[in-house]
Amino acid sequence: MRAFGRLLALVGALGVVVSTFLPWVTVQGVPLHLDLLGGTKISGLRTTVSGTDTKAWPPLLIVGGVAALLALFGVLRKLLVLIGLLTVLAGAGLVYYVQHVIDIETSGDTLKRTVAQLAVESSTKSGPFVLLAGGVCLFLGALAAAAPVRRR
Repeated sequence: MRAFGRLLALVGALGVVVSTFLPWVTVQGVPLHLDLLGGTKISGLRTTVSGTDTKAWPPLLIVGGVAALLALFGVLRKLLVLIGLLTVLAGAGLVYYVQHVIDIETSGDTLKRTVAQLAVESSTKSGPFVLLAGGVCLFLGALAAAAPVRRR
């Protein structure tokens, strides 16, 4: 079971890294200045934002790389479980954010919110779901790798 856990954790770490390069959200409609995902400016008619367009890509690559090394060498399994859990939470938060990005980014500005509701729409892409799935694989793989082996 430990080998399966390690493999699952490696797949999860790969998912975290790959999610950085995938598209996260597409915003289309009237040109409206939005500040998406920590610094990405949206002002065109149609813009697709991927992980590399945000400030989140260096931490995602670091987390994925550290998790892969921990899984590969089978050390610090409790830390790997914690990284997996935090990645699941981050992935779930990102999925929620990109699904509600227009409402979140226009809160507090009535005019911008009204224009956005009438003429702007967003669609969630694959990146956040890959990050969430990678976090789940990482967490479950770390748990399976840390489980004691039963001998018959």
